[in-house]
Amino acid sequence: MYEPDSVSHPGETLSEKLAELEIGPKEFALRSNKPEKTISEIINGKSSITPDMAVQFENVLNIPAKFWLNRQANFDEFAARKRSRENLQESINWALKFH
Repeated sequence: MYEPDSVSHPGETLSEKLAELEIGPKEFALRSNKPEKTISEIINGKSSITPDMAVQFENVLNIPAKFWLNRQANFDEFAARKRSRENLQESINWALKFH
């Protein structure tokens, strides 16, 4: 099974697309009917894209909602696997103290 070394947050893709279209986060927030803070948090990788947001993004950017949802799902899975590996390593390190 292929596991990439890193997966970027979909906010990075959103930021790149907005720059390409010369649309600022504030304008995009207005067009997508979402709070500017929410858009900023997505762009900065601090918030997730929900299905409702993905549909709004599709309406504004003409990029299918499924694209945004797949990007988010891929990022979420990568983050979960990374946390799992880190937790396992911490458990191994703890167990080795008793060896």
